[in-house]
Amino acid sequence: MRRHETLWRWILAGPAALILSILAMAGLPTILPAGAGGINHLVLPVVLFPLLWASFVVWPVATTRPGRVATTYLALTALLLLLITLAFLT
Repeated sequence: MRRHETLWRWILAGPAALILSILAMAGLPTILPAGAGGINHLVLPVVLFPLLWASFVVWPVATTRPGRVATTYLALTALLLLLITLAFLT
């Protein structure tokens, strides 16, 4: 990873951040409470999407250890896919 660090940062801050933020937006309704009107858990992830995407983009660029970011992104992807799958099964 040290040899092609710029390429890994580009991959993590580009397509990986976009995919992870879309998965987070799809998985958050399973975690958030419905609220009084019953739609807060659906609207809040859409409103928070720019914040999620920005945080997933900035972290790989600002860190000194992109390997740790890649490991965290893989773990988050697995967790979010699990949440989305469980939402469809129930």
